[in-house]
Amino acid sequence: MTKPSKLGPVVLSVFALPFLGMGLFAAYSFLNAANQPLSARIGGAVFASVFAMIGGGLIFGSLYGYSLQKKQAGRESANPDSPWLWRQDWAASRVESKKKSGTIGWWIGAVLANMLLLPVSIGGISKGLPALDPIYIFPAALGLIPLLVLFGAIRATMRVKRFGKVYFEMATLPFSPGRRVTGSIHIHLDTDVRQGVELKLWCTRNVVTGSGKDRSVHKMPLWEEAKNISPTSLARGPLDTTIPVDFTIPADALVTDHDNPDDQIQWSLKLNANIPGVSYSDEFELPVFRNAQSPEAPVPDGQANSSFELPSGSQAAPSWETSTEVPEPARHRVAVTDSPEGLQFYFRAGRNFFRALLCVFLAAVCGALLYAMLHMPQRQPIFALVIVGLLTFCLTLASIHTALTSTCIVVGNGVISWRHSVLGIGRTRRTQIADVASIQAATSIQQASSSGSTLYALRLETNTGKKLTLVDEIESRQEAQWIVSEIEKRAGLRLNTQVRIDGGLYGRPPQPGAASPNDRAFSRKAAVRIER
Repeated sequence: MTKPSKLGPVVLSVFALPFLGMGLFAAYSFLNAANQPLSARIGGAVFASVFAMIGGGLIFGSLYGYSLQKKQAGRESANPDSPWLWRQDWAASRVESKKKSGTIGWWIGAVLANMLLLPVSIGGISKGLPALDPIYIFPAALGLIPLLVLFGAIRATMRVKRFGKVYFEMATLPFSPGRRVTGSIHIHLDTDVRQGVELKLWCTRNVVTGSGKDRSVHKMPLWEEAKNISPTSLARGPLDTTIPVDFTIPADALVTDHDNPDDQIQWSLKLNANIPGVSYSDEFELPVFRNAQSPEAPVPDGQANSSFELPSGSQAAPSWETSTEVPEPARHRVAVTDSPEGLQFYFRAGRNFFRALLCVFLAAVCGALLYAMLHMPQRQPIFALVIVGLLTFCLTLASIHTALTSTCIVVGNGVISWRHSVLGIGRTRRTQIADVASIQAATSIQQASSSGSTLYALRLETNTGKKLTLVDEIESRQEAQWIVSEIEKRAGLRLNTQVRIDGGLYGRPPQPGAASPNDRAFSRKAAVRIER
Protein backbone atom coordinates (compact mmCIF):
# COMPACT_ATOMS: atom_id res chain seq x y z
CA MET A 1 0.00 0.00 0.00
CA THR A 2 1.19 3.50 -0.83
CA LYS A 3 2.03 5.61 2.23
CA PRO A 4 2.60 9.30 1.41
CA SER A 5 5.48 10.84 3.33
CA LYS A 6 6.12 14.54 3.77
CA LEU A 7 9.74 13.91 4.64
CA GLY A 8 10.70 12.84 1.13
CA PRO A 9 9.54 16.02 -0.64
CA VAL A 10 11.15 18.17 2.07
CA VAL A 11 14.52 16.41 1.75
CA LEU A 12 14.40 16.54 -2.06
CA SER A 13 13.47 20.22 -2.03
CA VAL A 14 16.32 21.06 0.36
CA PHE A 15 18.70 19.12 -1.88
CA ALA A 16 17.44 21.01 -4.97
CA LEU A 17 17.64 24.52 -3.49
CA PRO A 18 21.44 24.87 -4.00
CA PHE A 19 21.04 23.92 -7.67
CA LEU A 20 18.31 26.51 -8.13
CA GLY A 21 20.11 29.26 -6.21
CA MET A 22 23.59 28.70 -7.61
CA GLY A 23 22.24 28.30 -11.14
CA LEU A 24 20.37 31.61 -11.00
CA PHE A 25 23.35 33.35 -9.40
CA ALA A 26 25.78 31.99 -12.00
CA ALA A 27 23.46 32.95 -14.88
CA TYR A 28 23.17 36.48 -13.49
CA SER A 29 26.96 36.72 -13.05
CA PHE A 30 27.64 35.59 -16.61
CA LEU A 31 25.19 38.09 -18.08
CA ASN A 32 26.80 40.95 -16.15
CA ALA A 33 30.41 40.02 -16.96
CA ALA A 34 31.33 43.21 -18.85
CA ASN A 35 34.84 41.97 -19.70
CA GLN A 36 33.48 39.05 -21.77
CA PRO A 37 32.04 39.15 -25.31
CA LEU A 38 28.27 38.97 -25.66
CA SER A 39 28.31 35.44 -27.15
CA ALA A 40 30.36 34.09 -24.23
CA ARG A 41 28.06 35.74 -21.69
CA ILE A 42 24.94 34.31 -23.32
CA GLY A 43 26.50 30.85 -23.62
CA GLY A 44 27.59 30.87 -19.97
CA ALA A 45 24.16 32.06 -18.81
CA VAL A 46 22.42 29.33 -20.81
CA PHE A 47 24.79 26.69 -19.38
CA ALA A 48 24.15 27.90 -15.80
CA SER A 49 20.40 28.02 -16.38
CA VAL A 50 20.38 24.24 -16.84
CA PHE A 51 21.28 23.77 -13.16
CA ALA A 52 18.61 26.26 -12.13
CA MET A 53 16.05 24.35 -14.20
CA ILE A 54 17.15 21.04 -12.64
CA GLY A 55 16.73 22.49 -9.14
CA GLY A 56 13.34 24.00 -9.95
CA GLY A 57 12.23 20.78 -11.63
CA LEU A 58 13.20 18.69 -8.59
CA ILE A 59 11.23 20.97 -6.27
CA PHE A 60 8.16 20.94 -8.52
CA GLY A 61 8.45 17.18 -9.04
CA SER A 62 8.65 16.48 -5.31
CA LEU A 63 5.52 18.51 -4.56
CA TYR A 64 3.62 17.11 -7.53
CA GLY A 65 4.70 13.58 -6.68
CA TYR A 66 3.46 13.98 -3.11
CA SER A 67 0.02 15.04 -4.36
CA LEU A 68 -0.09 12.00 -6.67
CA GLN A 69 0.87 9.73 -3.76
CA LYS A 70 -2.03 11.08 -1.70
CA LYS A 71 -4.47 10.37 -4.51
CA GLN A 72 -3.01 6.90 -5.02
CA ALA A 73 -3.27 6.12 -1.31
CA GLY A 74 -6.94 7.16 -1.41
CA ARG A 75 -7.68 4.77 -4.29
CA GLU A 76 -5.87 1.91 -2.57
CA SER A 77 -7.62 2.41 0.77
CA ALA A 78 -11.01 2.51 -1.00
CA ASN A 79 -10.32 -0.79 -2.81
CA PRO A 80 -7.89 -2.76 -0.62
CA ASP A 81 -8.72 -6.15 -2.19
CA SER A 82 -8.96 -4.94 -5.81
CA PRO A 83 -5.52 -3.81 -7.02
CA TRP A 84 -6.83 -3.54 -10.57
CA LEU A 85 -8.76 -0.45 -9.41
CA TRP A 86 -5.68 1.28 -8.02
CA ARG A 87 -4.74 2.83 -11.36
CA GLN A 88 -7.04 5.48 -12.75
CA ASP A 89 -6.94 4.22 -16.33
CA TRP A 90 -7.41 0.57 -15.27
CA ALA A 91 -10.47 1.53 -13.21
CA ALA A 92 -11.94 3.05 -16.39
CA SER A 93 -11.36 -0.28 -18.24
CA ARG A 94 -8.66 1.18 -20.44
CA VAL A 95 -4.85 1.28 -20.56
CA GLU A 96 -3.15 4.50 -21.61
CA SER A 97 -0.30 4.43 -24.10
CA LYS A 98 3.26 4.76 -22.80
CA LYS A 99 4.20 6.92 -25.79
CA LYS A 100 2.70 10.10 -24.33
CA SER A 101 4.96 10.20 -21.29
CA GLY A 102 7.86 9.12 -23.48
CA THR A 103 7.38 12.12 -25.77
CA ILE A 104 7.42 14.52 -22.82
CA GLY A 105 10.64 12.91 -21.59
CA TRP A 106 12.22 13.28 -25.03
CA TRP A 107 11.52 17.03 -25.11
CA ILE A 108 12.77 17.59 -21.55
CA GLY A 109 15.96 15.75 -22.44
CA ALA A 110 16.30 17.70 -25.70
CA VAL A 111 15.97 21.10 -23.99
CA LEU A 112 18.44 20.23 -21.22
CA ALA A 113 20.94 18.56 -23.57
CA ASN A 114 20.94 21.52 -25.98
CA MET A 115 21.32 24.08 -23.19
CA LEU A 116 24.11 22.10 -21.55
CA LEU A 117 26.18 20.82 -24.48
CA LEU A 118 25.44 23.14 -27.40
CA PRO A 119 27.38 26.12 -25.92
CA VAL A 120 30.35 23.81 -25.29
CA SER A 121 30.19 22.49 -28.85
CA ILE A 122 29.90 25.96 -30.41
CA GLY A 123 32.85 27.15 -28.33
CA GLY A 124 34.94 24.17 -29.43
CA ILE A 125 34.11 24.76 -33.10
CA SER A 126 34.83 28.51 -32.94
CA LYS A 127 38.25 27.93 -31.34
CA GLY A 128 39.22 24.75 -33.18
CA LEU A 129 38.44 25.73 -36.78
CA PRO A 130 40.78 28.77 -37.05
CA ALA A 131 43.71 26.91 -35.43
CA LEU A 132 42.87 23.43 -36.79
CA ASP A 133 43.76 22.09 -33.35
CA PRO A 134 42.64 18.44 -32.80
CA ILE A 135 42.24 19.11 -29.09
CA TYR A 136 38.85 20.69 -29.85
CA ILE A 137 37.48 17.66 -31.75
CA PHE A 138 35.86 16.12 -28.68
CA PRO A 139 34.12 19.27 -27.33
CA ALA A 140 32.94 20.08 -30.85
CA ALA A 141 31.58 16.54 -31.29
CA LEU A 142 29.50 16.90 -28.11
CA GLY A 143 27.07 18.94 -30.19
CA LEU A 144 25.94 15.75 -31.92
CA ILE A 145 24.35 14.45 -28.72
CA PRO A 146 21.73 17.23 -28.28
CA LEU A 147 21.00 17.12 -32.00
CA LEU A 148 20.29 13.38 -31.80
CA VAL A 149 18.06 13.88 -28.75
CA LEU A 150 16.25 16.70 -30.56
CA PHE A 151 15.74 14.42 -33.56
CA GLY A 152 14.27 11.78 -31.25
CA ALA A 153 11.90 14.32 -29.70
CA ILE A 154 10.71 15.52 -33.11
CA ARG A 155 10.24 11.94 -34.29
CA ALA A 156 8.25 11.05 -31.15
CA THR A 157 6.06 14.13 -31.62
CA MET A 158 5.40 13.24 -35.25
CA ARG A 159 4.25 9.79 -34.15
CA VAL A 160 1.88 11.15 -31.52
CA LYS A 161 0.44 13.73 -33.94
CA ARG A 162 -0.01 11.17 -36.69
CA PHE A 163 -1.50 8.34 -34.63
CA GLY A 164 -3.55 10.44 -32.18
CA LYS A 165 -4.47 9.40 -28.65
CA VAL A 166 -3.76 5.67 -28.49
CA TYR A 167 -5.26 3.47 -25.78
CA PHE A 168 -6.30 -0.13 -25.16
CA GLU A 169 -9.94 -0.64 -24.22
CA MET A 170 -10.34 -3.76 -22.06
CA ALA A 171 -13.35 -6.03 -22.49
CA THR A 172 -13.05 -7.39 -18.93
CA LEU A 173 -11.51 -6.17 -15.68
CA PRO A 174 -9.30 -7.68 -14.50
CA PHE A 175 -7.77 -10.25 -16.82
CA SER A 176 -7.41 -13.57 -15.02
CA PRO A 177 -5.12 -16.59 -15.55
CA GLY A 178 -6.91 -19.28 -17.52
CA ARG A 179 -9.12 -16.73 -19.28
CA ARG A 180 -8.83 -14.58 -22.38
CA VAL A 181 -7.34 -11.14 -22.84
CA THR A 182 -9.81 -9.40 -25.11
CA GLY A 183 -10.43 -5.81 -26.11
CA SER A 184 -9.41 -3.35 -28.80
CA ILE A 185 -6.62 -0.87 -29.38
CA HIS A 186 -7.80 2.53 -30.60
CA ILE A 187 -5.38 4.29 -32.93
CA HIS A 188 -5.58 6.70 -35.85
CA LEU A 189 -4.29 5.03 -39.04
CA ASP A 190 -4.49 7.17 -42.16
CA THR A 191 -2.79 4.61 -44.43
CA ASP A 192 -3.15 0.94 -45.18
CA VAL A 193 -1.08 -1.50 -43.11
CA ARG A 194 -0.22 -3.99 -45.83
CA GLN A 195 1.76 -6.32 -43.56
CA GLY A 196 -0.80 -6.20 -40.78
CA VAL A 197 -0.19 -5.29 -37.14
CA GLU A 198 2.07 -7.28 -34.81
CA LEU A 199 0.72 -7.85 -31.29
CA LYS A 200 2.65 -9.52 -28.48
CA LEU A 201 1.41 -10.42 -25.01
CA TRP A 202 4.23 -11.15 -22.62
CA CYS A 203 4.94 -11.60 -18.93
CA THR A 204 8.24 -10.34 -17.55
CA ARG A 205 10.00 -10.39 -14.22
CA ASN A 206 11.80 -7.13 -13.49
CA VAL A 207 14.63 -7.62 -10.98
CA VAL A 208 16.75 -4.75 -9.63
CA THR A 209 20.22 -5.65 -8.41
CA GLY A 210 22.92 -3.54 -6.78
CA SER A 211 22.62 0.03 -5.59
CA GLY A 212 23.96 3.44 -6.52
CA LYS A 213 26.24 3.32 -9.56
CA ASP A 214 26.05 -0.49 -9.59
CA ARG A 215 22.24 -0.50 -9.79
CA SER A 216 20.88 -2.36 -12.80
CA VAL A 217 17.47 -3.57 -13.94
CA HIS A 218 17.06 -7.04 -15.50
CA LYS A 219 13.89 -7.66 -17.48
CA MET A 220 13.46 -11.41 -17.83
CA PRO A 221 10.77 -12.68 -20.24
CA LEU A 222 8.78 -15.49 -18.61
CA TRP A 223 6.02 -16.11 -21.14
CA GLU A 224 5.16 -14.73 -24.56
CA GLU A 225 2.69 -15.13 -27.41
CA ALA A 226 2.66 -13.13 -30.64
CA LYS A 227 0.03 -12.67 -33.34
CA ASN A 228 -0.26 -10.85 -36.66
CA ILE A 229 -3.55 -9.02 -37.16
CA SER A 230 -4.37 -8.89 -40.86
CA PRO A 231 -5.44 -5.59 -42.48
CA THR A 232 -8.92 -7.00 -43.10
CA SER A 233 -9.44 -7.47 -39.34
CA LEU A 234 -8.96 -3.77 -38.60
CA ALA A 235 -12.18 -1.80 -38.08
CA ARG A 236 -11.90 1.71 -39.48
CA GLY A 237 -14.23 4.36 -38.05
CA PRO A 238 -14.69 8.11 -38.53
CA LEU A 239 -12.40 8.96 -35.60
CA ASP A 240 -9.94 6.10 -35.29
CA THR A 241 -9.10 2.50 -36.18
CA THR A 242 -9.67 -0.35 -33.74
CA ILE A 243 -7.34 -3.33 -33.60
CA PRO A 244 -8.92 -6.46 -32.08
CA VAL A 245 -6.99 -8.16 -29.28
CA ASP A 246 -7.56 -11.80 -28.30
CA PHE A 247 -5.07 -13.88 -26.31
CA THR A 248 -5.40 -16.67 -23.76
CA ILE A 249 -3.43 -16.57 -20.51
CA PRO A 250 -2.20 -19.94 -19.15
CA ALA A 251 -4.21 -21.19 -16.18
CA ASP A 252 -1.09 -21.42 -14.00
CA ALA A 253 0.17 -17.96 -14.95
CA LEU A 254 1.78 -15.59 -12.50
CA VAL A 255 -0.22 -12.47 -11.71
CA THR A 256 0.77 -8.81 -11.71
CA ASP A 257 2.80 -7.94 -8.63
CA HIS A 258 4.34 -4.54 -7.77
CA ASP A 259 4.62 -5.09 -4.00
CA ASN A 260 8.42 -5.18 -4.06
CA PRO A 261 9.92 -2.45 -6.29
CA ASP A 262 13.06 -4.57 -6.70
CA ASP A 263 11.26 -7.71 -7.87
CA GLN A 264 8.08 -7.27 -9.91
CA ILE A 265 5.89 -9.30 -12.24
CA GLN A 266 4.45 -7.33 -15.15
CA TRP A 267 2.13 -8.20 -18.04
CA SER A 268 2.40 -6.07 -21.18
CA LEU A 269 0.77 -5.86 -24.57
CA LYS A 270 3.13 -4.66 -27.30
CA LEU A 271 2.02 -3.18 -30.62
CA ASN A 272 4.13 -2.84 -33.77
CA ALA A 273 2.74 -1.41 -37.00
CA ASN A 274 5.05 -1.20 -40.02
CA ILE A 275 3.65 1.88 -41.74
CA PRO A 276 5.36 3.73 -44.60
CA GLY A 277 7.02 6.92 -43.37
CA VAL A 278 6.74 6.62 -39.59
CA SER A 279 6.44 3.10 -38.14
CA TYR A 280 4.66 2.85 -34.80
CA SER A 281 5.38 0.79 -31.70
CA ASP A 282 3.72 1.03 -28.30
CA GLU A 283 3.22 -0.86 -25.06
CA PHE A 284 0.36 -1.21 -22.58
CA GLU A 285 0.67 -2.65 -19.06
CA LEU A 286 -2.23 -5.00 -18.30
CA PRO A 287 -3.88 -5.90 -14.98
CA VAL A 288 -3.67 -9.69 -14.55
CA PHE A 289 -5.08 -10.78 -11.18
CA ARG A 290 -7.06 -13.62 -9.66
CA ASN A 291 -10.49 -12.88 -8.22
CA ALA A 292 -13.49 -14.89 -7.07
CA GLN A 293 -14.46 -15.71 -10.68
CA SER A 294 -10.98 -16.83 -11.74
CA PRO A 295 -10.44 -20.53 -12.48
CA GLU A 296 -8.30 -22.37 -9.97
CA ALA A 297 -4.65 -22.77 -10.84
CA PRO A 298 -3.69 -26.38 -11.63
CA VAL A 299 -1.42 -28.11 -9.15
CA PRO A 300 2.02 -28.79 -10.70
CA ASP A 301 2.77 -32.48 -11.06
CA GLY A 302 6.50 -32.07 -10.48
CA GLN A 303 7.35 -32.25 -14.16
CA ALA A 304 8.73 -29.40 -16.27
CA ASN A 305 5.57 -29.15 -18.37
CA SER A 306 3.83 -26.39 -16.47
CA SER A 307 3.67 -22.99 -18.14
CA PHE A 308 4.80 -21.15 -15.02
CA GLU A 309 6.49 -23.78 -12.86
CA LEU A 310 10.23 -23.51 -12.16
CA PRO A 311 11.91 -26.94 -11.97
CA SER A 312 13.89 -27.40 -8.78
CA GLY A 313 17.66 -27.54 -9.08
CA SER A 314 17.67 -25.67 -12.37
CA GLN A 315 20.89 -23.76 -12.98
CA ALA A 316 19.15 -21.37 -15.33
CA ALA A 317 15.53 -20.36 -15.44
CA PRO A 318 13.85 -22.06 -18.41
CA SER A 319 11.07 -20.62 -20.46
CA TRP A 320 7.72 -20.66 -18.80
CA GLU A 321 6.07 -22.31 -21.79
CA THR A 322 5.41 -25.92 -22.65
CA SER A 323 7.54 -27.58 -25.33
CA THR A 324 5.17 -27.51 -28.30
CA GLU A 325 5.66 -26.92 -32.00
CA VAL A 326 5.84 -23.19 -32.76
CA PRO A 327 4.17 -21.84 -35.94
CA GLU A 328 6.19 -19.82 -38.44
CA PRO A 329 6.10 -16.09 -37.63
CA ALA A 330 4.34 -13.85 -40.09
CA ARG A 331 7.61 -11.94 -40.52
CA HIS A 332 11.11 -13.11 -39.73
CA ARG A 333 14.71 -12.25 -40.66
CA VAL A 334 16.02 -15.68 -41.59
CA ALA A 335 15.99 -17.17 -45.10
CA VAL A 336 15.05 -20.86 -45.05
CA THR A 337 15.74 -23.00 -48.13
CA ASP A 338 15.98 -26.72 -48.91
CA SER A 339 19.32 -27.64 -50.49
CA PRO A 340 21.00 -30.96 -51.38
CA GLU A 341 23.03 -30.65 -48.15
CA GLY A 342 19.86 -30.27 -46.07
CA LEU A 343 17.62 -27.57 -44.61
CA GLN A 344 19.50 -24.26 -44.66
CA PHE A 345 18.96 -21.24 -42.41
CA TYR A 346 20.74 -18.05 -43.54
CA PHE A 347 21.05 -15.03 -41.23
CA ARG A 348 22.32 -12.04 -43.22
CA ALA A 349 24.76 -9.48 -41.86
CA GLY A 350 23.32 -6.29 -40.37
CA ARG A 351 19.85 -7.78 -39.94
CA ASN A 352 19.36 -5.70 -36.77
CA PHE A 353 19.90 -2.36 -38.49
CA PHE A 354 19.43 0.07 -35.61
CA ARG A 355 21.56 -2.01 -33.24
CA ALA A 356 24.34 -2.15 -35.84
CA LEU A 357 24.04 1.59 -36.46
CA LEU A 358 24.32 2.32 -32.74
CA CYS A 359 27.44 0.13 -32.38
CA VAL A 360 29.12 1.80 -35.37
CA PHE A 361 28.26 5.28 -34.08
CA LEU A 362 29.60 4.60 -30.58
CA ALA A 363 32.76 3.03 -32.01
CA ALA A 364 33.32 6.11 -34.19
CA VAL A 365 32.81 8.48 -31.22
CA CYS A 366 35.23 6.54 -29.03
CA GLY A 367 37.73 6.36 -31.90
CA ALA A 368 37.56 10.13 -32.36
CA LEU A 369 38.05 10.63 -28.62
CA LEU A 370 41.09 8.31 -28.63
CA TYR A 371 42.56 10.16 -31.63
CA ALA A 372 42.07 13.52 -29.93
CA MET A 373 43.69 12.28 -26.71
CA LEU A 374 46.71 10.92 -28.58
CA HIS A 375 47.25 14.23 -30.43
CA MET A 376 46.79 16.56 -27.48
CA PRO A 377 49.87 18.70 -26.69
CA GLN A 378 49.81 17.74 -23.01
CA ARG A 379 50.52 14.17 -21.98
CA GLN A 380 47.40 12.16 -21.14
CA PRO A 381 47.21 9.67 -18.24
CA ILE A 382 48.07 6.12 -19.34
CA PHE A 383 45.07 4.79 -17.42
CA ALA A 384 42.65 7.03 -19.39
CA LEU A 385 44.23 6.03 -22.71
CA VAL A 386 43.98 2.35 -21.84
CA ILE A 387 40.30 2.64 -20.85
CA VAL A 388 39.32 4.59 -23.99
CA GLY A 389 41.42 2.26 -26.15
CA LEU A 390 39.80 -0.88 -24.73
CA LEU A 391 36.36 0.65 -25.12
CA THR A 392 37.10 1.54 -28.74
CA PHE A 393 38.43 -1.97 -29.40
CA CYS A 394 35.36 -3.68 -27.86
CA LEU A 395 32.92 -1.41 -29.72
CA THR A 396 34.79 -2.06 -32.97
CA LEU A 397 34.46 -5.82 -32.45
CA ALA A 398 30.76 -5.37 -31.62
CA SER A 399 30.30 -3.32 -34.82
CA ILE A 400 31.97 -6.02 -36.92
CA HIS A 401 29.88 -8.74 -35.27
CA THR A 402 26.58 -6.87 -35.59
CA ALA A 403 27.02 -5.18 -38.97
CA LEU A 404 29.27 -7.51 -40.97
CA THR A 405 28.83 -11.06 -39.62
CA SER A 406 26.47 -13.49 -41.36
CA THR A 407 25.59 -17.03 -40.26
CA CYS A 408 24.50 -20.11 -42.19
CA ILE A 409 23.15 -23.27 -40.47
CA VAL A 410 22.59 -26.47 -42.44
CA VAL A 411 20.79 -29.54 -41.06
CA GLY A 412 20.83 -32.75 -43.07
CA ASN A 413 22.63 -35.99 -43.95
CA GLY A 414 23.17 -36.78 -40.29
CA VAL A 415 25.14 -33.57 -39.69
CA ILE A 416 24.49 -30.09 -38.28
CA SER A 417 26.93 -27.50 -39.64
CA TRP A 418 27.16 -23.77 -39.09
CA ARG A 419 29.39 -21.03 -40.49
CA HIS A 420 30.04 -17.52 -39.15
CA SER A 421 31.62 -15.31 -41.81
CA VAL A 422 32.71 -11.67 -42.05
CA LEU A 423 32.56 -10.39 -45.64
CA GLY A 424 32.58 -14.01 -46.81
CA ILE A 425 35.61 -15.01 -44.71
CA GLY A 426 34.99 -17.61 -42.02
CA ARG A 427 35.09 -21.27 -41.12
CA THR A 428 32.53 -24.05 -40.97
CA ARG A 429 31.98 -26.19 -37.90
CA ARG A 430 30.17 -29.54 -37.90
CA THR A 431 28.81 -32.02 -35.43
CA GLN A 432 27.05 -35.35 -35.94
CA ILE A 433 23.35 -35.33 -35.07
CA ALA A 434 23.92 -38.52 -33.08
CA ASP A 435 26.23 -36.52 -30.77
CA VAL A 436 23.64 -33.76 -30.13
CA ALA A 437 21.80 -33.89 -26.82
CA SER A 438 19.57 -30.84 -27.42
CA ILE A 439 19.19 -27.57 -29.26
CA GLN A 440 17.54 -24.77 -27.34
CA ALA A 441 16.79 -21.07 -27.65
CA ALA A 442 18.44 -19.05 -24.91
CA THR A 443 18.74 -15.53 -23.59
CA SER A 444 20.62 -14.11 -20.63
CA ILE A 445 20.03 -11.75 -17.73
CA GLN A 446 22.31 -9.23 -19.44
CA GLN A 447 20.50 -9.48 -22.80
CA ALA A 448 17.07 -9.13 -21.18
CA SER A 449 17.41 -5.39 -21.01
CA SER A 450 15.06 -2.85 -19.45
CA SER A 451 14.11 -1.63 -22.85
CA GLY A 452 12.58 -4.96 -23.69
CA SER A 453 14.80 -5.45 -26.67
CA THR A 454 15.69 -8.99 -25.64
CA LEU A 455 18.09 -10.94 -27.84
CA TYR A 456 18.01 -14.71 -28.24
CA ALA A 457 20.63 -17.24 -29.30
CA LEU A 458 20.47 -20.87 -30.45
CA ARG A 459 22.57 -23.17 -28.29
CA LEU A 460 23.62 -26.71 -29.21
CA GLU A 461 24.56 -29.05 -26.36
CA THR A 462 26.44 -32.25 -27.09
CA ASN A 463 26.12 -35.54 -25.26
CA THR A 464 29.37 -34.70 -23.43
CA GLY A 465 27.85 -31.46 -22.05
CA LYS A 466 29.71 -29.08 -24.38
CA LYS A 467 27.65 -26.00 -25.32
CA LEU A 468 28.07 -24.32 -28.72
CA THR A 469 26.35 -21.18 -30.04
CA LEU A 470 24.91 -21.65 -33.51
CA VAL A 471 23.68 -18.05 -33.97
CA ASP A 472 22.84 -15.08 -31.75
CA GLU A 473 21.18 -11.67 -31.89
CA ILE A 474 17.71 -12.97 -32.81
CA GLU A 475 15.25 -10.27 -31.76
CA SER A 476 12.03 -12.30 -31.93
CA ARG A 477 11.35 -14.99 -29.33
CA GLN A 478 8.85 -16.71 -31.60
CA GLU A 479 11.35 -16.71 -34.48
CA ALA A 480 14.01 -18.33 -32.27
CA GLN A 481 11.58 -20.99 -31.05
CA TRP A 482 10.32 -21.68 -34.58
CA ILE A 483 13.87 -22.16 -35.90
CA VAL A 484 14.61 -24.56 -33.04
CA SER A 485 11.49 -26.59 -33.78
CA GLU A 486 12.35 -26.76 -37.51
CA ILE A 487 15.93 -27.89 -36.78
CA GLU A 488 14.75 -30.50 -34.28
CA LYS A 489 12.14 -31.88 -36.66
CA ARG A 490 14.64 -32.17 -39.51
CA ALA A 491 17.31 -33.68 -37.24
CA GLY A 492 14.87 -36.07 -35.55
CA LEU A 493 15.58 -34.66 -32.07
CA ARG A 494 13.14 -34.42 -29.18
CA LEU A 495 11.01 -31.30 -29.55
CA ASN A 496 12.08 -28.70 -26.97
CA THR A 497 11.06 -25.10 -27.64
CA GLN A 498 11.59 -23.83 -24.11
CA VAL A 499 13.87 -20.81 -23.70
CA ARG A 500 16.71 -20.85 -21.18
CA ILE A 501 17.62 -17.74 -19.21
CA ASP A 502 21.33 -17.96 -18.51
CA GLY A 503 23.31 -15.90 -16.04
CA GLY A 504 21.59 -16.48 -12.71
CA LEU A 505 18.63 -17.77 -10.72
CA TYR A 506 16.73 -15.30 -8.57
CA GLY A 507 14.64 -17.77 -6.63
CA ARG A 508 10.94 -18.19 -7.16
CA PRO A 509 9.08 -15.21 -8.63
CA PRO A 510 7.15 -13.09 -6.10
CA GLN A 511 3.40 -13.42 -5.87
CA PRO A 512 0.89 -11.58 -3.65
CA GLY A 513 0.26 -13.37 -0.35
CA ALA A 514 3.19 -15.76 -0.71
CA ALA A 515 5.49 -13.77 1.56
CA SER A 516 6.08 -10.25 2.68
CA PRO A 517 8.14 -8.03 0.35
CA ASN A 518 11.06 -8.02 2.78
CA ASP A 519 11.00 -11.81 3.08
CA ARG A 520 10.88 -12.19 -0.68
CA ALA A 521 13.72 -9.73 -1.18
CA PHE A 522 15.82 -11.62 1.36
CA SER A 523 15.11 -15.02 -0.17
CA ARG A 524 15.77 -13.68 -3.65
CA LYS A 525 19.15 -12.25 -2.71
CA ALA A 526 20.08 -15.44 -0.88
CA ALA A 527 19.17 -17.53 -3.91
CA VAL A 528 21.24 -15.68 -6.49
CA ARG A 529 23.60 -18.05 -8.26
CA ILE A 530 25.68 -16.83 -11.19
CA GLU A 531 26.92 -19.37 -13.71
CA ARG A 532 30.60 -18.99 -14.41
